Amino acid sequence: MPGKKLETLAGVIDAKMNRQLKLYLDICARCAICRDACHQYVTTQDVRYLPAYRAELIRRIYKKYFTKTGQFVPSLYEGRDPDENLLEELYDVMYACTGCRRCMYYCPYSIDTTWIQSVGKAMLLAAGKGSEMLTQLADAAIDKGKNIDLYKDIMRDVLKTAEKEMQDKVGDKEAHFPYDKEGANVLYAALAGTHSILPAAIIFHMAKEDWTLSMFEAANYGYFLGDAAKAKEIAGRIIDEAKKLKVKEVVVSECGHAHRVFKFFYEMWAKEKLPFKVSSILDKVSEYITDGRISVDPGKIDIPVTYHDPCQVGRNYGLFEEPRAVVKEICSDFREMTPNRAKNWCCGGGGGLVAEPALEEFRKTTGKLKVDQIRDTGAKMVVSPCENCRLQLDTLNEHYKMDIEITSMIDLVVRALKT
Repeated sequence: MPGKKLETLAGVIDAKMNRQLKLYLDICARCAICRDACHQYVTTQDVRYLPAYRAELIRRIYKKYFTKTGQFVPSLYEGRDPDENLLEELYDVMYACTGCRRCMYYCPYSIDTTWIQSVGKAMLLAAGKGSEMLTQLADAAIDKGKNIDLYKDIMRDVLKTAEKEMQDKVGDKEAHFPYDKEGANVLYAALAGTHSILPAAIIFHMAKEDWTLSMFEAANYGYFLGDAAKAKEIAGRIIDEAKKLKVKEVVVSECGHAHRVFKFFYEMWAKEKLPFKVSSILDKVSEYITDGRISVDPGKIDIPVTYHDPCQVGRNYGLFEEPRAVVKEICSDFREMTPNRAKNWCCGGGGGLVAEPALEEFRKTTGKLKVDQIRDTGAKMVVSPCENCRLQLDTLNEHYKMDIEITSMIDLVVRALKT
């Protein structure tokens, strides 16, 4: 690889260097506690998926270019150039990680592997070696944002059948999906497909919420790609829409990463304070039930039920008790997985892995811990408020012949709604 390109790739680290990153690169004691915290390493025993090793690949470049000892005696201090071999290894390990951050939870120094991985993905993008599938998905979302008028009528036509279903469910022929409603309390950012729109619309209607539906899907593949500029632009479509409509709150569908992008990252990327509140649909459902705006039938579901904590919803956002309270209200036989809450095992499908066909077998293997957890509960239904988790659980359900039902939180609530 030409020297100028090597310097450019090393410059990515320099551009992202701050006290936090320097601390992470300097402080790792190689204690290997993260080894037993990572579902990918535990199930594969492959050192490439050890969180500390992922960070070590970046650390070696850091040592070569940013420490005196590494510059003068790189071989002695494990300094390396970001050559083709290292880039290939970076790709394999960075885009295989689900970003669950369970390793950070157990790390005695709270080293955030995903922060270090953001540097690795930035280097891959600078070298033109980012994930092709995630790039295509991110670019498609950006293109839609630039040509939204071409999609609006198509979207409304597609949703007509779902709107009729809502009317039948709530017993109101005047019920409808509101679009482009200026001054609404809530702008709902759903995922692609009626499955995330219809149940939320029913809940909003029963709660007598003043809401309007976003024309854009909430999922953000720029975030998974590691391209902050694209992630900002994808999120910015909904931000601009919310500003234009002057809504009071943006409510994000059951999508952990999308909610975290709006809640924690967008303001940092855009360097601006959002003029509205950002919530998850889980927050709203819990609020509606607590405030008596909707009512559910206690014990409506009587089969054994367990709850899967999505990493982005639970460990990385802190929403543990509210969804459990809802599930326990509706399900008479609730059973906890072990471990659970912040210690819960990742399902194996996050980080954009479910969008990568080449990683399907890897997902099946690394999801075995989750399969064992579910089987140990004896549950016949798993509730999980995350699209990626449910797609992964569907794959595991079929592959391991678990014979369970997998449902979203809002679908569960709609099933138990008193109309």
